[in-house]
Amino acid sequence: MADSLQHHLQERVKELTALHSTARLLQNAAADLDEVMPQVAALIPPAWQFPLSTECRLTWGQRRWATGGFRETPWQQIETITLRGGEPACMTVVYTVEHPAADEGPFLNEERELIRSLADMIRAFLQHRLDDQAILEANSRLEKQVQDRTADLRRLSRELCLAEERERRRIAEDLHDHLGQGLALIKMRLQELRGNSALSGHNPALAGLVTLSDQAIRYTRGLTFELSPPVLYELGLGPALDWLGENLQRKHGLKVKVIEKGSRDLADTARILLWKCCRELTHNVVKHAQARKMTIQLEYGEDHVHLVISDDGVGFDYADFKTNNRDHFGLFAIEERLRDLGGCLAIESTPGHGCRITLEVPLTEGSP
Repeated sequence: MADSLQHHLQERVKELTALHSTARLLQNAAADLDEVMPQVAALIPPAWQFPLSTECRLTWGQRRWATGGFRETPWQQIETITLRGGEPACMTVVYTVEHPAADEGPFLNEERELIRSLADMIRAFLQHRLDDQAILEANSRLEKQVQDRTADLRRLSRELCLAEERERRRIAEDLHDHLGQGLALIKMRLQELRGNSALSGHNPALAGLVTLSDQAIRYTRGLTFELSPPVLYELGLGPALDWLGENLQRKHGLKVKVIEKGSRDLADTARILLWKCCRELTHNVVKHAQARKMTIQLEYGEDHVHLVISDDGVGFDYADFKTNNRDHFGLFAIEERLRDLGGCLAIESTPGHGCRITLEVPLTEGSP
């Protein structure tokens, strides 16, 4: 009786050891299957009643992991492992030689329960892997959709920006070719009438009309340049920045220095973007910086073009500005437009020490 009890306890210890060791091996659902599953298979034979003639095989789809002497025999027990969203797996334990049959057949009832418990562990392990893989694939698809949508939105934004600039240019050309020319012709006719009516008493009125026509011509010319300066397309970005600096200096009394280092052809998208960004940033200097001097520097490198706008104004804490100021959408929009072309925006500023903003875009257009 004592020997029988001891044997029974020893068999249960072997089963518990197999369960515990298998649980430890299967803790990491991301582990390499070709490393883990052979080890799991090797834990099975020692837990059976006749370990020296026990072999094990684990299968999942087309993959196989087996102990060295495994072969199919008439003395086997098979546990199918059903997985959600994946191919089934299978656990097979065999005796390679015939042993005296027990009441339950070639295998003990405890061994049948053990193989079910081990199969449940493997099922949880493989299902976890499948679920993780499904999550990764879903995330990957979602990220791809987000990237595609973002690329579409950036492309549409770029096309909208170009379409807007083309429309501004068309309006500016119409103003110049039609309204500007018409006003110039009116001024000429008024001057002729003024000369012909020197003795008629209408000379003062005609002089006033000539003055008004001069003002209208100047306003139209200024509006044309504000909408879309012809110099940007005819001469390039550098001369357009010169005109912008002169205009700011004339209108706002701000001392502006424009520096151009090097000369390269820019694609329309990059030229228009840098022009629009510079115009917006310099207007911000006029409105908020309380500056007396400003420098606009355009520098061409081998691969990139840099546009630097610096002033001696009041400056600001940019980190605090981004966190607490809701009116930074303009800077955010500029940063996004630059990123769309593979460029970037850098801001250096401290309160009381002015501000320096650097815009960088590649000479060859591209999207990140």
